[in-house]
Amino acid sequence: MKSKAATLWETGRPWSVEEIELDPPQQNEVLVRIEAAGMCHSDDHVRAGDGYAALPTIGGHEGGRFQVQ
Repeated sequence: MKSKAATLWETGRPWSVEEIELDPPQQNEVLVRIEAAGMCHSDDHVRAGDGYAALPTIGGHEGGRFQVQ
């Protein structure tokens, strides 16, 4: 399944909106369709290098307008 995501490859660089491939849901998982997500200050800390996330990473953990499928 394909989706779009804000991806960060290196600190200090801008976020890049890219198409990604998702694995299908596994047993005891659900698929949630998120139509919008906010980039918060935590995401910007990772981009600036004063926050931590393993890179590459996908930002926008504050989902909005979602539905379980």
